[in-house]
Amino acid sequence: MNVHLMGICGAGMSALAAWYKTLGNHVSGCDGCPSAEKLKSLEKLGIAISTGHSPEHLAGVDRLIFSAAVSPGNEEIVKALELGIPVLRRSEALAELASAHDVIAVAGAHGKTTTTSMTGWITQEAGLNPTVFVGGHVNAWNGNFRPGGNPAIVESDEFDRAFLRLTPAHAAVTSFAMEHLECYGSPEALEWAFQAFLESVLPGGTVIVPMEKPGLGFWAERIGRNVLTSGPGGDIDAEIGHYDGWGERYRLYGCNGFLPAPGIHNVRNAQISVALSMACGVSPETAVMALESWPGVSRRLEKIALYKGTVIVSDYAHHPDEMAAALSSVKKSVEGPVTAVFQPHLFSRTSLLYREMGCALHIADRSYVLPIYPAREEPIPGISASLVSEAARSTGALCENIEMDQIEDIIRSTRGGVLLFMGAGSVDGEVRAVLSGENV
Repeated sequence: MNVHLMGICGAGMSALAAWYKTLGNHVSGCDGCPSAEKLKSLEKLGIAISTGHSPEHLAGVDRLIFSAAVSPGNEEIVKALELGIPVLRRSEALAELASAHDVIAVAGAHGKTTTTSMTGWITQEAGLNPTVFVGGHVNAWNGNFRPGGNPAIVESDEFDRAFLRLTPAHAAVTSFAMEHLECYGSPEALEWAFQAFLESVLPGGTVIVPMEKPGLGFWAERIGRNVLTSGPGGDIDAEIGHYDGWGERYRLYGCNGFLPAPGIHNVRNAQISVALSMACGVSPETAVMALESWPGVSRRLEKIALYKGTVIVSDYAHHPDEMAAALSSVKKSVEGPVTAVFQPHLFSRTSLLYREMGCALHIADRSYVLPIYPAREEPIPGISASLVSEAARSTGALCENIEMDQIEDIIRSTRGGVLLFMGAGSVDGEVRAVLSGENV
């Protein structure tokens, strides 16, 4: 089958492309703004990629998949429908591919990429040969997809109601926050969606919910699923030891463990991954031991350079809770001042959370705010990155706005401690490009 993916360089779409390719399909794709990194990794798989969208890409195509970032009214999609080519949303394609597996689904506002990769790593080390679909690059798997058999460990996104198409054997919600209200319209509708997602777990399945939001598992429990709470005072609650360099020591299910990543939030991700693995038949001893060799995920508190005594770290944090967790984690893990460079993601998110973003930046000793990365959105009048920096300064933080071309100067001028770049947009690529330059 010839499969063509629109928006192929997106995290979820590139993993879908790899999955289709692994199954023996001929795969091609296009993207409005393809990243060099994704182009390189996909081309290694023998996948041809075009820049921009055009009906000309449809020659010989048997199935068209499009991401939520592509409008259903795009001329390429319209032409495919006219030609009778089956057109699927990303969520529909993922559900179709996953249906041949026992699905372990990981959802949540924060931590789902990390938890998915941890669960995949544990089950791999336990000899289960999982298929893993994850939203971040795992170096040990050369990307964000691990081909395998059963089970399928799947990162499940609530955006565009995508996770509602899955029927998991087991599922977890790592955390709950007011995200993607542009899709749901209200907090109540968002909460209902998570409840419906967990209610779709198959009979005999395990459901894990955050301790601070146990009601998410109400309907799953009503129909007899095994509902566990995760967090302080919950059914799954790791005893935190002491941090150990760039990592954490903890105790869970009677087992002492070391996680090679800093932050209490990462221990919480780990405890969920251990519980999910246990639902798949892995012993807690094996699970905890496996995490000691977990390789981490790109842009999740990833050390990317040591420049003149400064540890440069990249993190995907774009929600205030994630920002605070990342900043707190590096502050205790590396000596010296913490300098943060933050790129807000989406105008809609910034309009709702700029005060909280500013409060999170107060944790840093000094911070800078880049212009908003729009992604799929058009600008909103009156909403800019200045709102974030002003909110930070109102808390007493030392914060100012900068442009992307000032990143090199900041890297050069920072001495010692940690320089943490945060955001889900283009900042990571810009930083790596600067660091790879001959003059830095």
